[in-house]
Amino acid sequence: MLKVVIDTNVFVSGVLTERGNPSIVVKAWKRIQKYQLLVTEEIIQEVLRVLKRLNVNLDIVTDWDKSIRKNAITVVPHRKIEAIKEDPADNKFLECAVESHADYIVTGDRHLKMLNQFEGIKIVSVNDFLDILKT
Repeated sequence: MLKVVIDTNVFVSGVLTERGNPSIVVKAWKRIQKYQLLVTEEIIQEVLRVLKRLNVNLDIVTDWDKSIRKNAITVVPHRKIEAIKEDPADNKFLECAVESHADYIVTGDRHLKMLNQFEGIKIVSVNDFLDILKT
C-alpha cells in the first residue's frame, strides 16, 4: 500500500469541499483506504488550527481530529530537515515523509513542488496523485 503525506492545504480543501480533487484524495484515504496517510503531531495540529481559523464547526474539527488519530499513522521525526529556506514550516512534511519512508508527498505548495522529489520521495500535485491512484 502506498504511504503518503498530504500537506495541510490539500487536506483542509478536501475536508471543506464535497467536490473537487482534494476531496477525492481525502476520501480515497478515509472511505476506501487506497493509501496510508502519514502524519506527525505538528501536521495534525496545523490542520486543526487552520480548520478552526476558517470557522469550521467545532464538532467537525473534533471528528477530524479523532479520525486522523485513529486512521492515520503518526510518526515522530528524529531528523530536522531544513531544505526549504523560503518557508521553513514546509519542512515538517519532508520530515514526516523521510521518517516514515513515504512514497509521495501530495501538495499544492510551490516550495515543496519545486523540489520534485526529496531523498527518493516523489512530490506530486493533487491531479498527479489521482492519476497514480488510478493505476
